[in-house]
Amino acid sequence: MRNPTIYMSPKFSPDNKYSELLTRSIERAGLRVEHYDKKAMLKPSRGDIVHLHWPSNSYRASVFPLTVVKSALFALLLLYYRLLGVRLFWTVHNVWPHSGKSRWDYVMRKLILTVCHQAFVLSETVKKEAAAVFGVPEGKLIVTPHGHYVDAYASSGTDIRARFGIPQDRFLFLFVGRINAYKGVDKLVEAYASLKSESTALLIAGRVDTGYNLDFIDGAGGGSITVYPQFVDDGELADYLNAADAVVLPYNQISTSGSAILALSHHKPVVAPKLGALGEYVSEGCGILYDPADPDGLRKALRLSMEMDMRETRKHIAAKLRELDWSRIAGKMIGVYTGTHQRYEVNA
Repeated sequence: MRNPTIYMSPKFSPDNKYSELLTRSIERAGLRVEHYDKKAMLKPSRGDIVHLHWPSNSYRASVFPLTVVKSALFALLLLYYRLLGVRLFWTVHNVWPHSGKSRWDYVMRKLILTVCHQAFVLSETVKKEAAAVFGVPEGKLIVTPHGHYVDAYASSGTDIRARFGIPQDRFLFLFVGRINAYKGVDKLVEAYASLKSESTALLIAGRVDTGYNLDFIDGAGGGSITVYPQFVDDGELADYLNAADAVVLPYNQISTSGSAILALSHHKPVVAPKLGALGEYVSEGCGILYDPADPDGLRKALRLSMEMDMRETRKHIAAKLRELDWSRIAGKMIGVYTGTHQRYEVNA
């Protein structure tokens, strides 16, 4: 009996290394993985696997009438795969698309969960939320954590502090990534400014979404806030993280944060709200989590992060990274593909 081919949608993504790192781990375990796109729709055969990651692109269109047609065709394709004997899986990275939820998203995502043989989720938090929202049994949702990014981004050797004139002896808070309303950068600036510390600095780096205004930063922080409102290239991402003492993720909403895992992968403590699965990844000793309902929570968390014993913090982070090892995650996922995951759980 031949090993199944896994059609991963996507196998690689220019915007996220998750699929690439997962694919490599599965291939190292001996299975064949192919990129799944429109050209590969008719390739899967009986016993093969189609693994979806961000399916909203497969059923959404620019206008609603086209969305209806696209959704119907996608649903028929999934049903065709089931009749053909192809096994279907979906990794639920987020319960709802980042662009927002709608009634149509609910219908389609419930359909996908119903048609798929099983689904993967990145945390117990998302598992419970998805089961409750879409009315599926929790047993259909398998927790496979988001793997780490250790060695995924090479350093170019650039001294980021020197580039922006940030003194080496300052405790540097870093926010890096897309800047928009739900990221909570305005709250970060307000909380940081309220520290009134002469021994700290804040670097905010990332592309600013169209229509989002950063005027609230003007004059805040007594000149110790640096803003680089441009996309941070993968070739320098590690340099930014290496320059920081702590990474701050003041999100207003989040399910699972790859940014938190990226920070931990560079041995940096994380300051973030107790939202979504952040508590499962930023476990005790790996950073400071605050109550988002506390108006002074972020400021207090910033202060506490400055008092952390970084030697002990690195030990806690190293232990967390061992939990997020890709080979363990791929092994569990392969067990789910083949129906042997319970045995894998016993032997892990």
